[in-house]
Amino acid sequence: MKKIILSAIYLFISVITFAQTNPVKVADFFADFEIKPYNGDVMDTVYNTGVDVMLPVFVRFKLKVPYGSGNVNTMPQQCYASIMYEHANGFDFNPLPNNIYLNANAWTPLTGSLYSPYVKVDLTLYKEYLKSGKLKTYYMSEYDAVNRGWQNRLQASSTRNITVIQVPNFIGPNQICDEATYTIERPDVVTLENAVGVAMLTALGNNQWKVTRIGTANGSVKLRSTSNGKTFDKDIVIGTPAPTISGTSQINTVGEYGYIVSRNLPGSTIEYNLMLGGDVELIPVSDTQFMIKVVNPNTSGSTMAVKVRARETNSCGTSSYTIKNITLNGNM
Repeated sequence: MKKIILSAIYLFISVITFAQTNPVKVADFFADFEIKPYNGDVMDTVYNTGVDVMLPVFVRFKLKVPYGSGNVNTMPQQCYASIMYEHANGFDFNPLPNNIYLNANAWTPLTGSLYSPYVKVDLTLYKEYLKSGKLKTYYMSEYDAVNRGWQNRLQASSTRNITVIQVPNFIGPNQICDEATYTIERPDVVTLENAVGVAMLTALGNNQWKVTRIGTANGSVKLRSTSNGKTFDKDIVIGTPAPTISGTSQINTVGEYGYIVSRNLPGSTIEYNLMLGGDVELIPVSDTQFMIKVVNPNTSGSTMAVKVRARETNSCGTSSYTIKNITLNGNM
């Protein structure tokens, strides 16, 4: 038995004239049954986040000849359409629990028109079967209200392509000292970025991957899942990489200048101090911010070097120092 991948939609219309005495075959009455994106895009993108997706579409009938002509004056007694989702693994359908009933006024074309009005239908794409594919429509009509005879289904030529982006959920630590196993829900193409010489990735199967530190290397890597050109990352700190210091590298006048030490991992400890400096002071502001205050202007005509260093400690150990080189202008 095929798996259910898309809810089918029952669409009923009531006749607005007397019951027809002569059968109107669906193949003679309809030219097509159209389906198009509700938002106007040629191809829709659906994000699979692990929940069912409600997808609105527009549907309408196309007649073989204009409504109201001598050949087509009445609508069939009832019409039925099933909208199915097809991908590489095949397709199937199942009625929605809340069937949609439409009256004749919603579907009857204007006189002289080949098309019925567009009607909005909300489809349910089940999370278990969300893959890129296309919506296809099958339809038939009832031509005899007394005997309730149904014509065989016809497949519409109008289809709608759907691109599904698998949005992963990464389960695992933000830091490793040696190795760790990660589970990825809804993975696609999984890689480890910025990892050369730092860490390696091993596929374990069952949506699990192992990230292993290379020797005593330190750094930051990204566990990445790519789906239809969209990338989703989990940042992982390997070992204890050194922090970074941001702020000006050139001081031209007397004053106070702010600097920020950026830690690699929340909750780690930052240490910073002044290594080398002439007439300057280091003023702590917080555990990750400080000021460099130029006390006396440098009027020697030669530049003066100032060095500030910082390091970071986390559960894997203490990093090497990061050194920030600052130059004082010689003509302040």
